[in-house]
Amino acid sequence: MRRMASLIAICALFAVQALPVFAGSRIEADPSKEYRLTHHRGPWMIMVATMHSLDGETPEGGKTPDEAAHELVIELRQLGLPAYVHEYEPGNERVATYDRLGREESRKNLHRRRSVSVIAGNYPDVENKIAQDTLKWLKKLNPKCLQEGVIYEPTPGRPGPLAGAFLTPNPLLSQEELAQRERDPLLISLNGGERYSLYENKGKYTLVIARFYGKSVNVKAGEQVPDIESFFKGGNDLDNAAEAAQELAVVLRGKYDVSANGYFNNVEAYVWHDRHESIVTVGSFSSPQDPNIKRYMAIFGPRLDPQIGSVQPAHFAVPNFRRGGEHGMWLFEPQPEVMAVPRK
Repeated sequence: MRRMASLIAICALFAVQALPVFAGSRIEADPSKEYRLTHHRGPWMIMVATMHSLDGETPEGGKTPDEAAHELVIELRQLGLPAYVHEYEPGNERVATYDRLGREESRKNLHRRRSVSVIAGNYPDVENKIAQDTLKWLKKLNPKCLQEGVIYEPTPGRPGPLAGAFLTPNPLLSQEELAQRERDPLLISLNGGERYSLYENKGKYTLVIARFYGKSVNVKAGEQVPDIESFFKGGNDLDNAAEAAQELAVVLRGKYDVSANGYFNNVEAYVWHDRHESIVTVGSFSSPQDPNIKRYMAIFGPRLDPQIGSVQPAHFAVPNFRRGGEHGMWLFEPQPEVMAVPRK
């Protein structure tokens, strides 16, 4: 008995009209061939769907994740859209975590779940018109290969199996490769002159420890897409994200940590604003193997919480930080990552 593939469609932003833009395109679509994602694709692509197997028994005749992904790739290619398979399986290697005293501890990664994704298109940047039109078209597509042998449960705002498609960088590209993209005037405008801007970092690499995101919304099938004015009513979340990132950088560079160790005081923190998020980074390093990275990981990396017996992201709180006695609290990335420092 096969294990039936379960298809996950992720993060639909708006419901849109179908747009068949690929009629007549000529893309190789040989069912006997495999089309695997490589570093040469992109740099921007569309995450079409992710497949994984359900636990327990499944109905006879279900498709495996690999079969479902392969069939979807072929069908998209027949429609003229270059599509590829990307397989991800978390390793069972031991990962470094840190206790509340900053001591490193090696723990085995037990949360493993193999997934197979279908990623399509090759676009120079996220604002590319063809990329945006293709994304709209994909969200409304109901591929024949996904109508039998897979499980998909529609949810509000995600009526179809591909309604959650979204634009993403090629996942095989490293942070350094992504940082070498063409200079973006908008990013220069957003970050030029900003207090503690990452442009001020003199190193080649830095460590991302927190992310703040902009606004998104799910629209149910049949509902009208909100206009710009109502969508941003109450403030632009990207502005709020930028302010939150700036606030955290100020806190880390100050002396708000009154504990005996004072780990979160006088930290070399920087802010970077992108099209969809604002991030806070710490440190300036000469290479991804710089030994100083380990010191920051001991502060901002995941920690073993003895009360619940599991690894949790690090956090920092300042009592009575805001007006009215509201506490300030910041949750750091579950796994901080090294990124190349952008240059103007």
